[in-house]
Amino acid sequence: MNKLTLALIFILECFALPIQYFLLLDGTELSIVEATVRFFSYFTILTNSLVAICCGFLLLPSAIKPNQFFSKNTTLTAITVYILIVGLVFNIILRPTVNLMGLHLLVSEIFHTLVPLLFLFFWIRFVPKHALPWNSLPKWMIYPLVYVLYTLIHGIYSGFYPYPFIDAGKLGFSTAMTNGLVVLLAFVILSALLIAVGKLKIKEKASDRSVS
Repeated sequence: MNKLTLALIFILECFALPIQYFLLLDGTELSIVEATVRFFSYFTILTNSLVAICCGFLLLPSAIKPNQFFSKNTTLTAITVYILIVGLVFNIILRPTVNLMGLHLLVSEIFHTLVPLLFLFFWIRFVPKHALPWNSLPKWMIYPLVYVLYTLIHGIYSGFYPYPFIDAGKLGFSTAMTNGLVVLLAFVILSALLIAVGKLKIKEKASDRSVS
């Protein structure tokens, strides 16, 4: 695996995540505990943290157990789906609704543009595409499904919804749930697309070998 790409992503995450946390603390009157819960209520933060953890372990010796998990092509493909959804949802839906400047803009671009593109490059260039089974897809949906359910339930009790399209307080529970299901459908479609691309590349390699 390409350590340079992993190191670059890891450095970007180690720069952006703490800054985003302190920006949140600086702009709120919430307690540290409440602010921390709110910080990790964003899918963007959770997923970029997951990317940071993944890259960090992959930079360590391969004998380490978590490294063995994160080096699986199924794990890396799932994380690619998650971080791409982060980028797509922000750039297609949320970008027109925000006006960020300074450090807020910088960390946002890292989370929503640089890291998704770099991780996609890493997946395309360095992740083996063999043995990407279709039955992995339901397992990959557990994380976003749990997140949507947590967000809706947590929002009912706290009144806080991290994203406007899932704000049941303003939209109503049924509309928010419908929007959540649409986002989950995007996860399914993107997951299926990456699995299909992987299988296509394997077929192309097999065809090239048979010709030669």
